[in-house]
Amino acid sequence: MAQAAQAKAEEKKLKIVVAIMDAHGNLKYYSRMDGNNFVSVRMAQLKAFTSASIPLSTKALAERSASMPNDPYLGVPGIVLLEGGLPIITKDGQHIGSIGISGANPELDGICAQAALDAIANDL
Repeated sequence: MAQAAQAKAEEKKLKIVVAIMDAHGNLKYYSRMDGNNFVSVRMAQLKAFTSASIPLSTKALAERSASMPNDPYLGVPGIVLLEGGLPIITKDGQHIGSIGISGANPELDGICAQAALDAIANDL
């Protein structure tokens, strides 16, 4: 997964951080390309934690929150509402983990995260 995300980042000339967690929010894999900043280190983990905690993409969660009165997910500690976090869900619907990508703008982070999931789609 990380290799696929980093390959997509290299293709787009990005420097990303990859965090992969299990479904309980435990960090299972971490990788940081040279040339990004400290906030990306933390943000990748928070995006992965968000999608581990609530098995939705961080983009979908942001859209859900924005559609509700008072944008309620904004106040949940540790939850990030920026694109780049995706749940890892098996073909039979089991939530087994998540990936968080940071280092570019949220849309490009999301593209790199999706490349990671696409790389393992046949294995799920």
